[in-house]
Amino acid sequence: MKRINQKISDSLLFRTFASFIAILSFMFSTACLVSCAQSGKVAYDFSQNDEPFCQVVLEDNEAFVAKESVLRVPRGGTAVFSLRVNEGYTLIGTDFSDSARSTLQMDGTSTTLTIHDVIYPAVVSIMSDKTPVTIQYVANGGTRLDGLDASMPISINVTDSKLRHNTSIGIDLFSRDGFTLIGWNTAPDGNGAAVGLGSRVEWEEGLTLYAQWSKWTDDSFFSFEIRGNGAVITKFQNAEYLPVADAGGDVLTIPARLGGYPVLSIEEYAFQNCPAKTVILPPGLRTVAAYAFCGSDLETLYLSDDIINVSDYAFKDCPDFATLHINAVEAPVYATNYYATFQDKFDRLVSLRHKKKIVLFSGSSARFGYDSERIDEAFPDYEVVNMGVFAYTNAYPQLLLIFDNMREGDILLHSPEFDAAQRQFCVRKELDASFFCMMEANYDTLALLDLRETGLVFTALNSYLKTKESLPPQSYALSPADYDEDGKPLAENGQGSVENADSAKSYNEYGDYILYRPNSDSDEPIYGLGVEYTVAAFPASFIESLNQTYARFLQNGITVYFTYAPRNRLAISEESTEAELENLHAHLQETLCVPVISELEDSLYPGRYLYGTDNHLSTEGVEIRTKQIITDLQKQMERDTPENVDAN
Repeated sequence: MKRINQKISDSLLFRTFASFIAILSFMFSTACLVSCAQSGKVAYDFSQNDEPFCQVVLEDNEAFVAKESVLRVPRGGTAVFSLRVNEGYTLIGTDFSDSARSTLQMDGTSTTLTIHDVIYPAVVSIMSDKTPVTIQYVANGGTRLDGLDASMPISINVTDSKLRHNTSIGIDLFSRDGFTLIGWNTAPDGNGAAVGLGSRVEWEEGLTLYAQWSKWTDDSFFSFEIRGNGAVITKFQNAEYLPVADAGGDVLTIPARLGGYPVLSIEEYAFQNCPAKTVILPPGLRTVAAYAFCGSDLETLYLSDDIINVSDYAFKDCPDFATLHINAVEAPVYATNYYATFQDKFDRLVSLRHKKKIVLFSGSSARFGYDSERIDEAFPDYEVVNMGVFAYTNAYPQLLLIFDNMREGDILLHSPEFDAAQRQFCVRKELDASFFCMMEANYDTLALLDLRETGLVFTALNSYLKTKESLPPQSYALSPADYDEDGKPLAENGQGSVENADSAKSYNEYGDYILYRPNSDSDEPIYGLGVEYTVAAFPASFIESLNQTYARFLQNGITVYFTYAPRNRLAISEESTEAELENLHAHLQETLCVPVISELEDSLYPGRYLYGTDNHLSTEGVEIRTKQIITDLQKQMERDTPENVDAN
């Protein structure tokens, strides 16, 4: 797939030329064609054009890849195109004017299009259709809400635009008295691959997901009060509690209803010193008060994204609490936003887990800062993933998730933005609202994170959920790749913007934002906020924190390189003199535990190469930077070869 875009680009010229020739040929042969039309035969007046060859151009289509898209055949001969049909597509015919002379033939995995008796230049299109991507859901002990036989699976089509697909939230499909739906599994007994409600699963033909139910702990263990329209849990009878063995061990599943009322709240100290290791909160629960689970043996918590407020102090003195599962019972609100690109990028990273790769990481300057396909071509032994999303959320938890999907021999290229230095140098390790925004498209990713390494988990979750309430609901079927940076659909953008009209997606497979971005008319900064590029702005605590994070990668045999994020040259502080820039570069080279592969000076660009902000490169700026980064990487990798290391 790496060369598809180039092939498409190369074929545009051929298409245009062939179309022009076809029009001329049509004009010359009109009289003959008309005279023969009455008899139903097609004729061609060779006296009008004595060229011995004809060019046949096959229109590009996302449904297939052609070995060759332009063929030159002898007049009267046969043009045969070899095709590979992309997964999820079906070819259904051509628009060739004489359908009897075009044949689509499939033989196993190969497909050929044959145009017989080619007597004039032609441009041919193949019509295609998408094969529905369907996931089947089985109630697995529950009942179908549509009233049909529960043993019959429900088939739901999903949008085939992602490496992995979001599942149904489930509560609109099935119910089961006395049980909470906690997710899906590829096996009825739960021993297959597990996936949360609304989270992502790798699709394959015939994929069937089985509802996973957890039985409510008996009402007798709970003291509660009815307040208004709901029940409030005030006490859990720890002394009498027996873990539910058939629910997988030390599992406490809090009922969704007590005394005939929905459970809306859990009060302070209600579950103090609770022995359960897994706690499942019901959908519909609104609040969990401070100290509600303090001193408990909790390790894993399940909750739904309709909860309103959970205090961080609710889990005080729970040293083993490491894993949080969030089930989606609400529609997403960031499905078309750049936040959602994190999960698309993460899907690619996961898919390449066992392959050598170069991972590009920072904030949005990375999203807008690389031509990853060029890097891919320059380093054919490596796959490339652009994991940059947003600089103003803490890098540390993102790097933990990235680390778990890298292996010995991989390369992490880090380019932290200096305008968010504390976040980007891993000084701040807590979760924040923006991090949860990036988790929304696949909450299961959050469950991969060990919460003991972060902080402020529920403060961040509360902030995210509060903002979410005020935003219009979207759909998990939507993708940010179909929208521009401002959230406008590309179809609309294409109509109003010549620059973006030729792009079908705003993000490519690597994770780069690829819509065309013109150079600025001025070199002046956009925001007028000068970022400090001085040694004083990067104290020892910053360097130590970043080095500790890098050490984690290095200990696993992962190579880490440091480079600089792009910045408008005029968008740095007055204190950032030429001498200070040199001092800072030398300081980072000396104190960081990984190589600084680039010159700081190379990261400061004339403002004309920035687009919309002071660190998002224009399309031309990306070309300039990518060329420099490739050179920097090649030189450093050469220095790091065993023979050169030994020589030094």
